[in-house]
Amino acid sequence: MPRRQMVVPGTGGVLYQNASGASAATIFALLTQGNAARELSSEHGPDPSVLEPLNNALVARGHLTLAYEPFEHAFPKWEFFDYDWRLDIRYSGKRLAEHLQAEAPNGDRWRLVAHSQGGLVVLAAAHHLGAETMARLVQGVCFVGVPFFGTVNALTALLSGTFFNNTIPPEVTRTWPSLYQMLPRWSIAQGNPNRPDLFLDATWMNDGLLPAPGAPVELSRHIDRGLLARGRALLQATKTGYFEPLRKLDFIRIIQGNNLETPFLLPQFPSTEGTVHVRGDCLVPDGFTRDRLPSWVQDEATIRRLPAAQHSMLCSEPLVFELCL
Repeated sequence: MPRRQMVVPGTGGVLYQNASGASAATIFALLTQGNAARELSSEHGPDPSVLEPLNNALVARGHLTLAYEPFEHAFPKWEFFDYDWRLDIRYSGKRLAEHLQAEAPNGDRWRLVAHSQGGLVVLAAAHHLGAETMARLVQGVCFVGVPFFGTVNALTALLSGTFFNNTIPPEVTRTWPSLYQMLPRWSIAQGNPNRPDLFLDATWMNDGLLPAPGAPVELSRHIDRGLLARGRALLQATKTGYFEPLRKLDFIRIIQGNNLETPFLLPQFPSTEGTVHVRGDCLVPDGFTRDRLPSWVQDEATIRRLPAAQHSMLCSEPLVFELCL
């Protein structure tokens, strides 16, 4: 049977069409068009167990070619999974699981390369499928620059709209469930390992970023309480057995950049002043992420840490591409 290979792109790596069918473009290109705030926002119901959005004007269509160039020209051909990285990661994982199952009769088991948030989508798909079915469909996964335990960059996108060195209105980014689900799973307050817990309503209420229950929410001033609940739901679902559905795969590879300053602490939360940096790829803290992996993953996975391009361009690196083959 023919070899099957697929890349699951990362945050910002997927292109979009709007409802009028305009040419696929990045979030930042769409931001310059009319009605940008309305089109870039998504709407979800109050029940965090309902994964699908209530309203979403954009359609994921294609990927940022430059960021995945070696995979574009390789043979055998690599396919790409188009998903809307703004939406609930569990929803994207369910869609990926359904795609893997639907394509199962058409070739050999998949070899997956998962970049950035794409790795969280693969993990969500694995949880949806279970270890036995996952191993029947997938031979192995290469995780490239994956924020397994969150990233401060998601937090700053919610606080100020700062996103990959661009600015998006916070009232837009605060409608994207994936950002809440990628909040740091560690204390971002220097010297205080227990505070603040970013998945608690009280943390945000204490700083005026979330109104009291029942009070109106203004997204220009507040985060979305329902989407924070979605962040908690993913956290609870993966607190134990996070990587267990991958146990029966033939191989797991984890590739991380370790040479760029990466935000790790916000001692003056909610202010971003005085951010403390560690080494990483500018989004994923290297040593911290590696050290929190379960012992069996550290023992059995191939883990490579290397000086490489910044986070969004990791998959454009020839060495990273070679490690994924």
